Amino acid sequence: MDTSYLNGWNPKKEQQKADFMEHMYQCSGRTNGLFTGLWNDFCLKEAGPTCRDAWFAKQEAIKHFQELELQQKRVNISKEEFVPTLHD
Repeated sequence: MDTSYLNGWNPKKEQQKADFMEHMYQCSGRTNGLFTGLWNDFCLKEAGPTCRDAWFAKQEAIKHFQELELQQKRVNISKEEFVPTLHD
């Protein structure tokens, strides 16, 4: 029996694909047995909003970090002591 078509086959990855397709099917609320268009529905209804919300959360985190960094620079500048030299 020729099994060369199984070269590179990863049973774990294939099972993960099947499990994820089942997850998408269950989330879609379908009961007709059709898996057509599940990926598109998943992207629009589940992954899309989650990724959008994560992007905005990242933007807020970046803004907060930049504000803290700016405040830290201001604090460091104001705490710097004056050291007299020969020219002062």
